[in-house]
Amino acid sequence: MITRNKKFLLMMITSAMVTSPVWAADTATGYDADPGQTVEKKVSASDMTAKDEGKPMALNTVVTSASTPETEAVMKNAKSGLTGYETDEELAAIAKGEKPEDVRKPAEKEQVEKIEQAEQERKSQVAKSVISGNTGYEQGTVGTAESAKEEGLPGASVPYMAGLGDVQIDTTIPKYPMAVLEPGQESTMPYGNVVTDESIAPYANKVTTAVSVGPVPDPAIEAYLLPKLAMRVGDTVSADYVRHDVNVIGSTGLFSTVHPSFTNVPEGVALNYAVQLNPVINGVEITGNKVYKTEALQQMIQFVPGSPLNSTIISKDVANINNLYAKDGYMYSHVSNATLDSKGILHIGITECHLEDVVVRGNTKTKSRVVTREVRMKKGDVFNRAAASRSVERIYNTGYFEDINVRMLPGKKNPNDVIMEIDVVEAKTGQISIGGGYSQSNGMVGLLGLSESNFRGTGDKVAINWEFGGETDSNHNYTFSYTHPWLNDHGDSIGFSLFNREYDYEDYDEKGNSVADYDRETKGFNLTYGRVRSEYVSDYVTLETKRTKYDEWNSGFDYSKDGQWRNGKEYNFKEMHYLDKNFGRTNSLTWSHVFDNRDNVYDPTRGKRISYTAAIAGHGLGGDFDYYKLTFENRLYYKVGRKHVIALRFMGGYANGDMPYYDLFTLGGADNLRGYEDDEFRGNKMYAATVEYRYPIAKKIQGVFFVDAGSAWDGTENIPWYQNDDSIHVSTGLGFRITTPIGPIRLDYGVGDDGGKFHFSFGGKF
Repeated sequence: MITRNKKFLLMMITSAMVTSPVWAADTATGYDADPGQTVEKKVSASDMTAKDEGKPMALNTVVTSASTPETEAVMKNAKSGLTGYETDEELAAIAKGEKPEDVRKPAEKEQVEKIEQAEQERKSQVAKSVISGNTGYEQGTVGTAESAKEEGLPGASVPYMAGLGDVQIDTTIPKYPMAVLEPGQESTMPYGNVVTDESIAPYANKVTTAVSVGPVPDPAIEAYLLPKLAMRVGDTVSADYVRHDVNVIGSTGLFSTVHPSFTNVPEGVALNYAVQLNPVINGVEITGNKVYKTEALQQMIQFVPGSPLNSTIISKDVANINNLYAKDGYMYSHVSNATLDSKGILHIGITECHLEDVVVRGNTKTKSRVVTREVRMKKGDVFNRAAASRSVERIYNTGYFEDINVRMLPGKKNPNDVIMEIDVVEAKTGQISIGGGYSQSNGMVGLLGLSESNFRGTGDKVAINWEFGGETDSNHNYTFSYTHPWLNDHGDSIGFSLFNREYDYEDYDEKGNSVADYDRETKGFNLTYGRVRSEYVSDYVTLETKRTKYDEWNSGFDYSKDGQWRNGKEYNFKEMHYLDKNFGRTNSLTWSHVFDNRDNVYDPTRGKRISYTAAIAGHGLGGDFDYYKLTFENRLYYKVGRKHVIALRFMGGYANGDMPYYDLFTLGGADNLRGYEDDEFRGNKMYAATVEYRYPIAKKIQGVFFVDAGSAWDGTENIPWYQNDDSIHVSTGLGFRITTPIGPIRLDYGVGDDGGKFHFSFGGKF
C-alpha cells in the first residue's frame, strides 16, 4: 500500500510537471562569495535595459521564515537515508538497527523508486530548458528610462518585452493576480541566465535544508510558488535549478526584484528567493495615440486597481496593442515606453509614425502632383502599409508608368516619421495608331488614331479616332473624347465624347443566319460626370443623345420596302413602320454604381469589379423612344500561380418599354459569347457567364482557355424576322492576348452550337 504521504508526493511531482508558471525579471545579478552571507545584489526588473536606472522600489512586506522545525526534521531524515515518508512500522524496524532500504516493502520500494525517477527526469528537463539558452525574446522590445524621459512620461520606467506566448491570469489569490505562460515557457525566460556557475560555486553540492520565497504579503503566494520550483529540500544546490527558479518566480510578474540568498547551516544551506513586490497600480493613461481612441486602448490593459503591477501581463497587453497597430497596417507605430508614477498611474506612451513627405523621382513629363494625388495618405497622416500598397496600385493603374519603386526613408524633422520616395519610369502615353481589323459584318476596316492618356503631363486623356474603308467606304467615321480625371481633391472626373460613325452592319436571326446587310449611321454626344464615393466605390452619371439612321441597303431584307419574302413568309417592313420603331433619336440618362478593387485594371490578378447600371430613355428627356434598362455585372479574379489567373464574369439585365432593337441586350461576338455571330441573340432580358484561365506564354503574350454561356430573349416584337429564343447557349475555346505598341490585341477561337468562329479585336481583357 502506498501511504498517504507518498500519494501526496506523487501529486506534487505531477503538478510540477504539468504546471506552467510564467515570467521573471530581466536583470544582471551577482553574489557574495563568502559562505553564510546572503546575496546582496538584486535581480531587478528595472535592470532590463542597459540605459535603465535600476532603482529598487520600496514596498512594505510581510516576512516569512526560511527555516522551520519541520524542514529541519526533513533534513535529518535526508542525512540518515530516510525519505521522510516511512510508515510507523518501518520506523520501528529502523529504530531496532535495520537499514531503511531493507525494511521497505518491495512494492513500496518500487513505487518510491518510480517517484524518485520521475523527479529526476523532471529536473533534467528543467536543466535542459535552461542550458539551451533559447529565450524566445531575442526580438523583444523594451522601454527605457531615457526614452521615457524624452517622451515626458512621469514616474519610473516600467520594462516590458515582446515575444510572449499565450498569457493567462491566475486569480486564485484575488489581490495578487499572477501571470501563467504556456507550459515550459517560463524556463526559457532570459532572467535566470544571469545566475552564473561561479556565483553558485560556494554552495554547490551542499544539501538544501530549506527553500522559501519571501518576503511576501500573503503566505498563499509562497504556497503557490514553492511546488513550481526545481530546488527542493534535500536537493544539492544546482545553478541550473536556481536559474529555473528565478525565471519561474519572476514570470508571475508580481515582483520588481528576485534574487537567491543562501545561508549556511550545520546541515547544509537554506535557500531563500528574496523578492520585492511591484508597486500598486491604480489606473492607466495613454498618450501619443491618434489612430485608436484612448478608451479602446485602455480596455486592452488588464489590471486590478489597488493590486501590484504585473509586469508580465503588462508586457502581453503592450504586445496586443502593437499587434493591433501591425494588423491594421500601421507597421512603424508602436508602444514606445511605459512608466509608473508615485500615484500608481501607469503611463503608456505610443509613438505613431507619420508621413512627413512624399517625394517623386524619375518623372520628366508627368507633373509630380499627378503622382502624389494617387497616394492614399496625406502629409501628417499616420503611415499605413496597406495605404502605401494601394497607392502603388493606383499610380500604376494610371497607365503613365512602366515601373514604380517605393522606398521609406527616415524623416528629416522627426526620425520616427518617414519620407515616402516614389521612383517612376515613365511609359509612352502618346500614340499615333495606324492599324486595321476584320469582322464578318464590317469586312476590312482601317484605323487612324491619335491619343494621349497623359496630356501635357496632367493626366488628362484626349483621343481622336478615324475609321475608314469597310463596306461603307465612309470617310467621316470619327470619335473625339476628352476626360479630365481630377476635378477636385476627391478625384471626381468629367468627360465628353463626340461621335459620328457609319459602318456596314449585318443582322442575324436566332440561328445565326444573315437576314440583312446595310449601312447604319450613328451620331451623337455624351457627357459623363464621375463621383468618387470611397476608395473603391464611384458613381457615374451620363447624359447622352444619339440618332441612329438606316442609311443604305446592301443585301438581304430592305427595311424601307414592303413585299419581301423569306422562307415562304412575306414581310411588309414599310407597312409595319419597321424603321420608325427601330431607328431614330434616343435621349437617355444613365447612372452607374461601381465597386472596383482590382490590383491592375489592365491585367488584373486579384480583386473584383461589381457594377449596377440603370438607364432611362425618353420619359421627359425627349427623343423617339421611352424605356427603362437595368444591368448588373460582376467580375472576379483569382491568382492560382505565379502568373496564372482564373477570371470570372457574370452579367444580367432587364429592360422594359418602347426600345429599338439596337438598344436591346445582345450576346454573341468577341466581347461576351464567342463562337457565335456578332449580336446574334437579342432581348430585353439577358444573363451570361464567362470563365477564363489565363496563363503566360512569352513576354507580352498570354494564352487563354475560356467557356462562355448565356441567353437573351423577349422584347423582340418589333423584329419580325427574329424568333424569340430563350435557350442557353454555350461555347468553349482558346485565345491569345498580345500587347502591341498600338494597344492590346485579342485573338479568340470559340466553338458554339453551330461550329467554330474566329474573333479578332482590339482592347483589354474584361
